[in-house]
Amino acid sequence: MFIRKVFFCNMIFIFLFSLVFAPLSFSQESQEEDWMQEPLDDLLDTLLDIDIITASKQKQKASDAPATVYVVTEKSIKNRGYNNLEDLLEDIPGIEIQKKALENTSNIYTLRGIHGSEKFVILMDGFRISSPTGDPHVVGTNFSLSNAKRVEVILGPASAIYGADAFSGIVHIITKTGDEAQGGKVTGSFGQFNTTDNSFIYGNKIGTDFSYVLTGHVYHSDEANFPDIYKEEFSWYNDEYQNNGNMLSFGGVVTVDEFSREFKMPTDSYFASLRINAGNFEFGYSRNMEAHSPSVGNKPEYSIYTKDAQVKVILESLYGKYSHTFNDKWDLQTSISKSHTETGSESNFVNVYSDYKQGFKYHFSQSTTIEEQITCKISEKVSFIGGGSFEDTMTLPKTGDLPFEYDKDVAADLQGLYYPGSNFTDKDGNSLKIYQDFYYLEYKNLGSYFQLQAKIKKQIEATLGARYDYNTRYGSTFNPRAGLVVTPFGKMKIKLLYGEAYIAPSPQKAYQHYGAFYPVTDSTGAITGLATSFFHLPNPDLEPEKLRSFEGNLSYFLMANFIVSVNGYYNKITNLIKSYAPDNTGRDSFKGIDVDYIETAINKGEAVTKGGIIKAEGLFNLGMNTTITSYIAYSYSDGDIDGKKLTFSAEHTVKAGGEFSHKHFSISPRLIYRSESYNSGGDSSDAYTLINVFARYSDFVHFNMIKPSVFVRVDNLTNQKYYNTTREGFNQFGAVPQNPICVRGGVTMEF
Repeated sequence: MFIRKVFFCNMIFIFLFSLVFAPLSFSQESQEEDWMQEPLDDLLDTLLDIDIITASKQKQKASDAPATVYVVTEKSIKNRGYNNLEDLLEDIPGIEIQKKALENTSNIYTLRGIHGSEKFVILMDGFRISSPTGDPHVVGTNFSLSNAKRVEVILGPASAIYGADAFSGIVHIITKTGDEAQGGKVTGSFGQFNTTDNSFIYGNKIGTDFSYVLTGHVYHSDEANFPDIYKEEFSWYNDEYQNNGNMLSFGGVVTVDEFSREFKMPTDSYFASLRINAGNFEFGYSRNMEAHSPSVGNKPEYSIYTKDAQVKVILESLYGKYSHTFNDKWDLQTSISKSHTETGSESNFVNVYSDYKQGFKYHFSQSTTIEEQITCKISEKVSFIGGGSFEDTMTLPKTGDLPFEYDKDVAADLQGLYYPGSNFTDKDGNSLKIYQDFYYLEYKNLGSYFQLQAKIKKQIEATLGARYDYNTRYGSTFNPRAGLVVTPFGKMKIKLLYGEAYIAPSPQKAYQHYGAFYPVTDSTGAITGLATSFFHLPNPDLEPEKLRSFEGNLSYFLMANFIVSVNGYYNKITNLIKSYAPDNTGRDSFKGIDVDYIETAINKGEAVTKGGIIKAEGLFNLGMNTTITSYIAYSYSDGDIDGKKLTFSAEHTVKAGGEFSHKHFSISPRLIYRSESYNSGGDSSDAYTLINVFARYSDFVHFNMIKPSVFVRVDNLTNQKYYNTTREGFNQFGAVPQNPICVRGGVTMEF
């Protein structure tokens, strides 16, 4: 009941703010031409029907694209205070984020009922900057929007154009060139929990056709002191570990003295990029890092929240592109790109599985891709795009728990890396040490794709495309797409879409293994051998997951400045990859030692996700340099995984907000309401309502060429105690506590 009251109060707050002036504009229809002036027309084109490139790899209106598209412009990014992809994606209808929920990636992303950060592709200026091997990775403060011109979000399968892992969607950050940036911008901010978020941009044009832009972004937060705020959930830390160092192990209570008992779970990240344009050539580079506590989502009786434990993930990409247009019909694009992903060698866990010792991890992958793409405007009504790519990948999948840090400069088999708990000598003087297995992989992928778009009639545009890939590790895949965009009359668009996609079995899912041993003693206490309770073992025979998707969309301009859209989707996923205890495989031992419980990843089962979104969005010009944009979206998500509840996906979600701009001042309140979310074990997090607010005042004083602005950001304005859903497990919260109110202020200097 309390949640419902808060929800409705907050909804009233949002609507009073973002729609209060709308009736005024409706009552002045006779003066419509006065307020629907050229500046508003420009804004309408920008906000409600912008040109995009992601859906078909060529420029087209968002309303004409054969996909469900959400576009966030530079203006909205600035007015809403989005610093990174996590900020932005949280407000996109159809996307749900479980924060502080998973050891390796911190956040769990769900797009239309399909969860996993590895199941959507992140691009920047057309090139992949997410993991090249499809391994799960962090999507948080490490993907900066400091130089974003706009962000295009595609919901739905896109493997017919983009290949592997474009399963649940595409997120495309399009940056400004040096010519568009033309100058610099420095931003610094500080707030509660020692949170600081700082960035810089500098762009310049030299001569007629050479420009460059540099971007940097650094983030740090100590994070909230959760034992002080959520005393019940952290009672073990407050009563046991902090006082006497007690933790729960598989054998009972143990005392841990190796680490400070001060609660620490800091988050750090950085982002750096360079873009160079020189005539028909373009060069780009980006690198980002994120480090967080591996204890997130874990109960404090099974994992130690210490600064000495962290997960550090690095993503790096480099590309070069040459474009040439001839005969005003043909466009040829040749590109080469290289990606690198790494779980830093200093990454380590301190939990029940590592016996409260530092269990280090390491992984790397690198990929080189050569692609040729040709676009042809066959006629005014018909266009064609086709291409081919060759990708060469080398990877060391994530290791088991290592007793000490992996040395990247020394061959693995020369480092003496053994499995935890095996470094013992038995009573006869024999070493029981068992050395780690490492799985170095190298594989190649050859892909080709085409897409044909044609206006059949003035009101109908059809899209037909497909992609074929052959991978030397898991074989071939074929993914078609088809779409119809119908315009019954000028104010209405109807889209009917079909698509297929696949997600490759990532090296991490196929080859990751972990577990620990412990010594067995006789009645005298002498060591006689080793035993183990649990091991997760590799399965190199995993196959891709497959998705088939059906979708319908309808959008209608009720007024020239107010649009309503409705979409529905149905997804069927087969060949699911999930961890499983294989009772009938005969695997009951590892390295010749019996294991009480063995787990491995296998292809088993099916899932269905279905639902829809209703969204209304308006833009109102009140005159005197005053505008209001407002939106509200309701999402419904349903489905099942092998007959059980859909995981990490709320059935009902409402997202609403607005931007009020008057001369140099802007303020943007945003609301998220989410019903219960579940994990595979049936644990759930309760419904909650969250309000975030961002306000900025710009150009209040001038220092020669410097334009300053000040801003304030408030996350969780009403200081709600709320929870997100973690994965299933005896050591997991099930419903993990989330951040309290956090206030930050800052300054931006443009020059």
